[in-house]
Amino acid sequence: MTARERGWLLPPCAVAACVGIFLGREIASLLWPLLACLAGVISVFLLRGRPRFAACVALFVSLGALSGCLSFHPALPPEGDYRVSGVITDEIESGKYGQRRIMLHHVSLDGREWDGGAYWTFYLSEGEDEPPLEPGQLVSFRASLYHPGGAVNPDGYNLREELLRRDILVGVYGMDELEISEPAFFSLRGVAARIRHRLILRLRSVLGEDAGGYAATLLLGAKRLIPSEDRAAFARLGIAHILSVSGFHVGILVGMLGMVFRLFHLRQGLRLGLYALILTFYSALCGFSQPVVRASLLLLLSIGGKILNRPRSGLHLLSAAFLIMALFSPVQVTGVSFQLTFSALLGLTLVLPYLRRLNPFHHQVPSRIFEGLCVTVSAQIGILLPEAYYYQSFPVLGLLLNLPASLLATFLISLSWIVLLSLPIPFLSGLLSPVLSAVCGFLVQAVHTLSDLPWVAIWTHASTWLTAVGVGCLFLALCAMLPLRGRIRLPLLAAGLTITIVSLLPAPHSATEYIQFSVGNADAAVLWDQDQVLVMDTGNPDGILSGFLRRHRLTPDAVILTHLHTDHAGGLQSLVDDGIPISLIYLPTGAEEQQVHPDLIALLNSLRAAGTEIRFLSRGDVLPLPSGTLCVLWPVAGAVRPGQDANHYSLACRLNLRGVSLLHTGDLTGEYESYAAEPADILKAAHHGSAASTSEAFLQAVHPRLAILSCNRLKRDQDFDARTGDVPVYSTARYGALTLDFTPGQATLRPYLHDALPSGEGGF
Repeated sequence: MTARERGWLLPPCAVAACVGIFLGREIASLLWPLLACLAGVISVFLLRGRPRFAACVALFVSLGALSGCLSFHPALPPEGDYRVSGVITDEIESGKYGQRRIMLHHVSLDGREWDGGAYWTFYLSEGEDEPPLEPGQLVSFRASLYHPGGAVNPDGYNLREELLRRDILVGVYGMDELEISEPAFFSLRGVAARIRHRLILRLRSVLGEDAGGYAATLLLGAKRLIPSEDRAAFARLGIAHILSVSGFHVGILVGMLGMVFRLFHLRQGLRLGLYALILTFYSALCGFSQPVVRASLLLLLSIGGKILNRPRSGLHLLSAAFLIMALFSPVQVTGVSFQLTFSALLGLTLVLPYLRRLNPFHHQVPSRIFEGLCVTVSAQIGILLPEAYYYQSFPVLGLLLNLPASLLATFLISLSWIVLLSLPIPFLSGLLSPVLSAVCGFLVQAVHTLSDLPWVAIWTHASTWLTAVGVGCLFLALCAMLPLRGRIRLPLLAAGLTITIVSLLPAPHSATEYIQFSVGNADAAVLWDQDQVLVMDTGNPDGILSGFLRRHRLTPDAVILTHLHTDHAGGLQSLVDDGIPISLIYLPTGAEEQQVHPDLIALLNSLRAAGTEIRFLSRGDVLPLPSGTLCVLWPVAGAVRPGQDANHYSLACRLNLRGVSLLHTGDLTGEYESYAAEPADILKAAHHGSAASTSEAFLQAVHPRLAILSCNRLKRDQDFDARTGDVPVYSTARYGALTLDFTPGQATLRPYLHDALPSGEGGF
């Protein structure tokens, strides 16, 4: 290879490693990646010139595949009941309806050490005392161990990979025989978590709940302390990155450290060592958050290159950091945060130098303003593709607000650091605290005021390959490294903008689809009938349903809740939190008078106060649909008694769609299912396949051609299948989300997990 070829080897190798990691994600066996690595090494040694260059790139594809295979398919202990012990290494999160979520490291199972973290969840019953848990403690308890699943819904959340990115390999549920003690060994994660927890408490004590929460978020990444409506307002304006500790925040810390080091005239080598030591501790303090680790690595590489007087190319520096991070922790590559970080940096590396050349100003102030706008535009172009893919939103005001918001955030973060460091000096922290509180209050008020403006953000369709082509054209047109003339750049820029905009426009929907989401032992479904969208139960507050609606830019025409148990109606809160408008809710008559969680009643009352209309349905009501009708079969008006199990009066209805009927039974119990026993082509089984529902007599009366079942265990699926005889059963536990496509006189079932479907099945 020539010197020029060697000089440009790093960027293509970084791309090759990324491709290999995605290949390794799909490969469960190590054999092929190992053979490919061996062949790659031999080729690099034997070949010369350009073939050697190609062999190096191919070798990095193999290395990426090998590391990806190892990371995405780790060896796991068998599922079952264990005595679990581990150190709490993060803040304890409180979910809805008494749920607690805790991260554990240094885990042992039945007394044997195990290399991997655990995701611990349990529920507290109403009135049950909160256990005295704190970060840094060693806990021991009996629980059920399970293997977290991957994505099982269209556009769904991949819990398994998200946990892998945090070095969490298994989940444990329960807290029987709980014991709490102090660790008898040193744990960096545990010590850092304890320090972080105490700093958060101290900040909130000195600054107050609101300002202290923002200070803890900006310095330590404690976003859970900020109200969800505040986070949503920041996101609508396109400045949510201010609330996530990342390169921006680490850069401010490094800048402050640099001023201190220059004040004491420290040698360059000593500075580099102190930077590395402080940033390592800061990464631990932030729970080894990957954005902090990435930013720290990039800054250390940049500072080290400057000290060693090595020539530095922004693209090569970015490629080196990418390779180190990707090969060290391949699971990061599939994460949204990783992709947004490197996409923004790629935009700054390739686009910013060209935009700087267009600066028409000679005076310092307008020139600096233009420079800030160029930085914002370059980063926005970089993240355009992943942002459209994951969030389907373009913040209109983001380009204008990023510069002033970043300046204000810089002041706020710097002041927060000064307040944190001055906590041992009450007099000084007491002087600075009112200033910090006032600035926080001003920022939050301004964000809420601006986010309430119309057209503050534009919803877009999910990005496609066409969007990638358009964004690629924009990069080529604005890339400073390409010697293109204006007569080429301008048409390329226009083509890129046109293709990108067209690809993000919403497409018309003429089909009729019923989507039963995989939400465990809960229920959530969407009927997407041409241009009308009906939500039929919302599942748990896990964001699965709201994520689907957001991705497809769907606003429900109505939300139908079969009853008000949290496994059917709990996801209503997620719709509210994600800003999805709810104009109309249908409930079965008497639903609010049954035994239901008081939080759901409070949520319904707040929605009423906000303008949501709530109507009640009973037998005989008919809702028109673009492709048919929805006929209510149960409950019967006047026959509902208050204070009963809400399942007894669960809404049952018959959907007639393009000549095919679907009987939807909610959680209807065996005592009342005879009222809904009408013939139907498809049965949506009641109560997750419970033995107390769907009797033999009911099945004979309905006589379905197939049944779909929402449940979380294969055992429930097998038991229900044994009771249905010749009727084929498709469960979310086995197949993931189930989509029924209705065409005139016919319905076809599409499982999300295609490999689980026997060949030839799924249609009738």
